[in-house]
Amino acid sequence: MKIIYFDCFAGISGDMILGALLDSGLDQASWKKELAKLPLVGYEIEVRQTEKQHISATKVSINVKESQSQRRLADIFSLIESSPLDPDVKQDSLRIFTRLALAEAKVHGTTKEKVHFHEVGAVDALVDVVGSVLGLKLLGVEEIYASPLPLSRGMVETSHGNFPIPAPATLELLFGWPCKTVEIEGELVTPTGAAILTTLAKYQEKLEFAPQKVGYGAGDSDFKEFPNILRVIIGEKIPRYEQDEIVVLETNLDNTEPQVLGYLMEKLLNSGAKDVFFTPVTMKKNRPGILLTVLADTAQVSKLSEIIFQETYTSGIRMRKESRVKLPRQIIEIQTGYGKARVKLIGQDSNLEVLPEFEDCKMIAQKNNLPFRLVYEQIRQAYLSQKEKK
Repeated sequence: MKIIYFDCFAGISGDMILGALLDSGLDQASWKKELAKLPLVGYEIEVRQTEKQHISATKVSINVKESQSQRRLADIFSLIESSPLDPDVKQDSLRIFTRLALAEAKVHGTTKEKVHFHEVGAVDALVDVVGSVLGLKLLGVEEIYASPLPLSRGMVETSHGNFPIPAPATLELLFGWPCKTVEIEGELVTPTGAAILTTLAKYQEKLEFAPQKVGYGAGDSDFKEFPNILRVIIGEKIPRYEQDEIVVLETNLDNTEPQVLGYLMEKLLNSGAKDVFFTPVTMKKNRPGILLTVLADTAQVSKLSEIIFQETYTSGIRMRKESRVKLPRQIIEIQTGYGKARVKLIGQDSNLEVLPEFEDCKMIAQKNNLPFRLVYEQIRQAYLSQKEKK
């Protein structure tokens, strides 16, 4: 899986993101050609090589040649939605601007619809946001990760006056993201940079990947403490097993009717058990019996134990905690020729296993009077076809 890691030791801004992506191998001609689909005029993009404390980096400048009117969120939406840009690029760009509007609205005590975009709604921010999303798309990045962000100090001049650093809107956007304070005078994280990063990226403390390319994007300012650059690293994510802890509940049953066992299994599963199974055993006095085993999260132990006591004649339940490793898994809903259906994805990349959900396949097969195996395979192929188009 191709990933990108934003190493934000000197902060982040929209132009630094663009510079880092171009420096890491993004084809400038293809990027500009796609960006030209955005119906925006009156600006020019300058891309040049520079140096920050002896590190070569790419600097991107958006030079606005014509005066621009203020824009509201509806204007931004109209501009992006009316363009022939890729639908995924449109969607992510609109998500970023929506979060920007919500942050500005909260700071100024208004609604996102009434926010007038000044700095963040200018031409350079539109190019920063759409250009960043487009660059990641053209690079074929599948997952985005980033480091903690530095919180510097000082004052920043805005159209509303002088604000403390981090700017109030920036701080709103950083809620929930790992940050660290640094004794630096000057703005290290801009609202646009914060919005792009916290909307698209994830933070993972122990990220394992094999680096393949690196890029450096230069900022405007210079600091004696470190080079003012954003570093991005592109590589392949190393498949990793997930680990968790479960509780195993067990009890021996020698006087419970088979019909009750079937009912018990269904009730336990519907009540949150991860798995339920029966094992034939020989109990004391050579009596044939059943070993009931239930796998569960810790939070479900009380509820599931109560069900076992209610539905069987057992007088005790053994309980132990066990650690396990497991492949990453998720359930998604896809569109098929029969309508929507759920698919379970286990593992990742070349080891990905695609398993259509049994209940959905059963319902579709019964509704359309089709063989179950046919429905199962068609849903599986529908997912694989949609994945190839992305």
